[in-house]
Amino acid sequence: MTITRRTLLAGGAAGVFAAGLLPGLPAFAAPADEDGYDLWLRYRPLPDRDDLARQLSHIVVVGNHAVLRSAGAELSRGLSAMLGRPVPVQDGAGKNAVVVQVGDLAAEGFTIKRRADRVEITGGDERGALYGAFRFLQHLQRQRPLQGLDLADRPASPLRMLNHWDNLNGSIERGYAGKSIFAWDELPGLRERYVDYARAIASVGVNNTVVNNVNASADFLRSERLTGLAALAGVLRQWGVRLWLSANYAAPITLTAGQVPVADPFDPGVQKWWQDKIDEIYRLIPDFGGFLVKANSEGQPGPLDYGRTHADGANMLADRLAPYGGKLVWRSFVHEGFSDWAQYQYNVFHPLDGQFHENAVVQTKNGPIDFQVREPVNPLFGGLPRTNQMVELEITQEYTGHATHLCYLVPEWKTVLGFPTYQGPGSGPTVAEVVTGMAGVVNIGDDRDWTGYQLGAANTHGFARLAWNPRLSADEIVTEWIELTFGLDRQVGSVLKAIMLQSWETYESYTSPLGMGYLTYPLGAHFLPDPASTHNLSHYTTSEGTGFDRTAVFPKLYADHWRDIYGSLENCPDELLLFMHWVPYTHRLKSGKTVVQHIYDSHFDGYERVLEFRRAWGRLAGRVDAARHADIAATFDAHVVEAERWRDTIVSYFYGYSRILSTGTEWLQVEYPNRGLLIGGAANDLPLVLTNAFRTAQTVTASVRPVDSSWKVGTTTVAIESGASASITVPVTPPLLTDLVDLAIDTGRTALGAEHQTFVVTPDAAQCRLALDIGTADSPLVPGYARVSPGTTWDVTRGYGWVGTAPQPRDRGAAWDALRRDFVGDYPARTLRITLPPGKVRLSALVGDGGPDCPPTIISEAGTVLAASTDLPGGVFTWIHADLDGGPAGRTADLVLDSEPDRFWHLGALVLT
Repeated sequence: MTITRRTLLAGGAAGVFAAGLLPGLPAFAAPADEDGYDLWLRYRPLPDRDDLARQLSHIVVVGNHAVLRSAGAELSRGLSAMLGRPVPVQDGAGKNAVVVQVGDLAAEGFTIKRRADRVEITGGDERGALYGAFRFLQHLQRQRPLQGLDLADRPASPLRMLNHWDNLNGSIERGYAGKSIFAWDELPGLRERYVDYARAIASVGVNNTVVNNVNASADFLRSERLTGLAALAGVLRQWGVRLWLSANYAAPITLTAGQVPVADPFDPGVQKWWQDKIDEIYRLIPDFGGFLVKANSEGQPGPLDYGRTHADGANMLADRLAPYGGKLVWRSFVHEGFSDWAQYQYNVFHPLDGQFHENAVVQTKNGPIDFQVREPVNPLFGGLPRTNQMVELEITQEYTGHATHLCYLVPEWKTVLGFPTYQGPGSGPTVAEVVTGMAGVVNIGDDRDWTGYQLGAANTHGFARLAWNPRLSADEIVTEWIELTFGLDRQVGSVLKAIMLQSWETYESYTSPLGMGYLTYPLGAHFLPDPASTHNLSHYTTSEGTGFDRTAVFPKLYADHWRDIYGSLENCPDELLLFMHWVPYTHRLKSGKTVVQHIYDSHFDGYERVLEFRRAWGRLAGRVDAARHADIAATFDAHVVEAERWRDTIVSYFYGYSRILSTGTEWLQVEYPNRGLLIGGAANDLPLVLTNAFRTAQTVTASVRPVDSSWKVGTTTVAIESGASASITVPVTPPLLTDLVDLAIDTGRTALGAEHQTFVVTPDAAQCRLALDIGTADSPLVPGYARVSPGTTWDVTRGYGWVGTAPQPRDRGAAWDALRRDFVGDYPARTLRITLPPGKVRLSALVGDGGPDCPPTIISEAGTVLAASTDLPGGVFTWIHADLDGGPAGRTADLVLDSEPDRFWHLGALVLT
């Protein structure tokens, strides 16, 4: 059936997701538990396996190339599992063989043909044969008929590349699936997971992978590192994947300790250094793909530092890679500030069109800003007609919900690839016709399910399938992924397809209105809503209206067709209105709604759709294995919480500015002036600001919903006129805790910001053995807490202080409470000495950052790790704990604070209870 938004929402629970969606389907036995590790390579026994086994008895590989051997091994693995008996690779093509061979076809293309007594898989080269082997296995996984099989396919472009943003310390920039899968310091030792990684990406046609972060460490190019990378390249090579590296442009300076004092691409010494390094790499990795370079962007070095152009910098490297068949990919993502961000990279790169050499490729993000859920297609597509160009898409969900919000991005990517530039004859070429390849910033990590949440793998698969064939529809791609990942249960397929295909626009509806974009803290995790942090940056919101007027310059970067559409308030598509224009809240959209009413309604409707996603998935219990069903259900639970947070924040923000009442849903708004800090074991008067967005006056009785009977709460009643706000306090006494607690405010009516509020509870200083507020020398203190700043050196009488070099202080400002606004931290380890009282005590330390993301903090004593935090998004805090023993007379403890290599640890408070 065709899934549309109308069928999705029709009748609420009576729509596509209803319990009786597909009546008459047979009841399926509960499948065996899985954990997602197999991704779409699930070779489960087939129902007609006995008949197929008689037709597919063995495999013959014609040739001895490593990639052909991999094709044979994969066929044996897959067929043996699906047919329930060994299907070996053997010499000689007897009856009922599966023959893998190379023939006269286009590079990387393949054919699969059912002959009278065999199946022939023929590739235009060894890679093509491997891709054909995987496609044949997928054909069988989807239970497609063997008879009459006659399939031919080839990729649309030669560069189908993953970009890993993995660092030497194991962290992943914008990664949400654990640590890097690459254990750099173990190389040349190899892990089996490297083989499974290569199998998975090769199975969907990826042929190149950049294994390290574009914000590159020069250490990846050290000679002692290259031997290990050569071993990794050897694994990838067997599966037709070429290894690439991101290169730091200042590597000649860094790796020679300044003996090469510059990185000027015109400097002979610099040219020689790169030539020698490239020669060295190709001696070790003969099929090395080339370099990816981010230069003169966000603090990275580059040729502009020496008065050269981006083309100058790219060509110097490209020329040295060319004799080896290598390529140089140069990112066009450059910007300086929000005011001209949208046109900045066009202004820099368009004048360089035609200056990049033949083996240099400019890699351009899909939009002009930064992977927002909705933004116009980058005008550089069509603006570089004489330059090789790749499109860069972000598979990892940096701005689209991390591994918490389901956001299937293939529908968005289809709009990008199908965008007609109007730069050539007629409306063409499209972006897909402009580019010579596709790069995807990948979402893979060392989590067991690879992508951080089970459904996130659909984006990995979808990117690769579009890179192979951008003409495939989102419906075709997601159907393939569902069938390969969950099997052929029709109800699972129908329900999950509806959820997946609606998820992008649903995410957009409860986050970013009308193309506005960038409503998260710019220097943080890009996860939590924070429209105030980009006020007068990505949007100019006032009491009269909102948006960003870009009409003076930006639309003129496109062909006349789009200039006339984007530059016109009447013609501009509503979904990009607030990207292109500033408008009053009362401006009428093509739907007939005002802008502000659309903002209200879309956010409430989007949240309701997420609730329905969760209910629909819940009804699939028993049709999906229990382990994966429970895991995905837990993700939907978290998704609901965060969708509600976005709805509440954005609706409250725009009502707060406009003060225009909704003609539909009414609500209260709850704000927390102290950002959610409570003192455990003491009476608190929690300050709240209540705003009445009902159309009538409301008398509100507010209270904290108690977590359990140990919480003591009271109520406060206040009358609030329509459109007015009231500041109140509500009484609450938490138990003596050092913890983070999710609380809610009860008001008896719909209240935005009332649910799932995370409060930091810090214990009453009078009931602690030691209570330290750690940060700057002059920031506010939690009542009763002692200050520890970098100037607080060890003092035996005081009983605490730094030993040796002190750390650095940071203060994130008055928007945060006294405990969380400031902290200390550093890259090297530092030592805080404290006096422990006699007996056993509980140490608790507050870790987090109200600004950027917070790396792990590790606390140890005498070489033993006492406690450690995980990576935390900006604005998120946690307490870490350890039990210590002061012995019969008390003692001093030297607490060593550290992080992972080259990462900044944080400490905001320390208490002993």
